[in-house]
Amino acid sequence: MKNIKVSVISVVKNGMPFLEDAFKSYDNQTLEDKEHIVVYSNSEDETESFLKKFENKKKIIKDEYSTNKFGSINIGIKEAKGEIIGLLHADDVYPNSCTLDKVYKFYKNQNADVIYGDIKFCKKNNLKKTIRFWKSDYFSFKKLRFGWMPPHTSIYVKKEIIKNNLYNTKFPISGDYEFILNLFLNNSLKKIYFEKVLCIMRSGGDSTRISGLVKKFKEDIAISKKFFSYYYLTVIFKILRKISQFFILK
Repeated sequence: MKNIKVSVISVVKNGMPFLEDAFKSYDNQTLEDKEHIVVYSNSEDETESFLKKFENKKKIIKDEYSTNKFGSINIGIKEAKGEIIGLLHADDVYPNSCTLDKVYKFYKNQNADVIYGDIKFCKKNNLKKTIRFWKSDYFSFKKLRFGWMPPHTSIYVKKEIIKNNLYNTKFPISGDYEFILNLFLNNSLKKIYFEKVLCIMRSGGDSTRISGLVKKFKEDIAISKKFFSYYYLTVIFKILRKISQFFILK
């Protein structure tokens, strides 16, 4: 069987027209030993007809049971064959064609279990217009207590680790926060910061819409309470860190 170095999971529902950009960005990656797993739900736009064009080129899976995107990601994880596993949302792109190649080489050189980097948020219809820069940082347990977390879409995890640390579908918006805390509070895992932009995200996701902020806050509190004594302060610092990302654009 072909050795697969990196598995990339994309979850999509009503993903047009930006899904096409995400596919092009993945297909243009210079890393050869990779696989793209696309898990989709019933859509009201042209998503499903677009996906039919790639049935022989990508692993396309229809999700008819999951209640939210984290259940769909779990399906992708279970199907993944790569040495490491990462995400590419349906409306996001890589910053350049050698991103996955750089990620894999860094992972191997560092002998890491988890690697993570930086991301940019851009205007939905103009990827050249950066509106927020999520500059991550070197990891410490103290930072987690003060609301620090790496950007979810910059994280790549070794296959045998992530398959034993699936997402909790109880939290439809903040499931990634609990996932990250489970990984980064695990003393046995080697977590290394790759100081590069690994993903360009379009603004307007579930966790950035105003309508979802109250629900996200409640989910963050419930998750933080499981890990920290002063959980309200942790979530407040987490919010303040995000606000600062609008003022450190590069």
